Amino acid sequence: MSRRRGWQLGVTAQRAGEYGLLNTPLATIVTTGVPAEQAGAVSGLMNAGKRFGGAVGLAAATAVAAGVGTDRAAFLLMAAALGTVAVLAFRRPQRRAEPAPVSGAPAR
Repeated sequence: MSRRRGWQLGVTAQRAGEYGLLNTPLATIVTTGVPAEQAGAVSGLMNAGKRFGGAVGLAAATAVAAGVGTDRAAFLLMAAALGTVAVLAFRRPQRRAEPAPVSGAPAR
């Protein structure tokens, strides 16, 4: 196996592992608090959003790489986008869970 093929195999295995480790928690987070009859639709919207975001990101990276003439610019663009999303994710306000109703008390 050539050195380049080995590198590509390693990156592919890493991405597969990341997808496997992140997809289930992400679906759990997205569908938490959603009525059971709407959970399938919400999960479908999450998957559609991931696919659309990937397509837009790939198009942007391809346009940058074609415009600049090097792949390095595309990688820098994607790194900047990832950093921006990470910062925004940590700045997102947390929801406060409503306290559970006391037994015997009427529900709201």
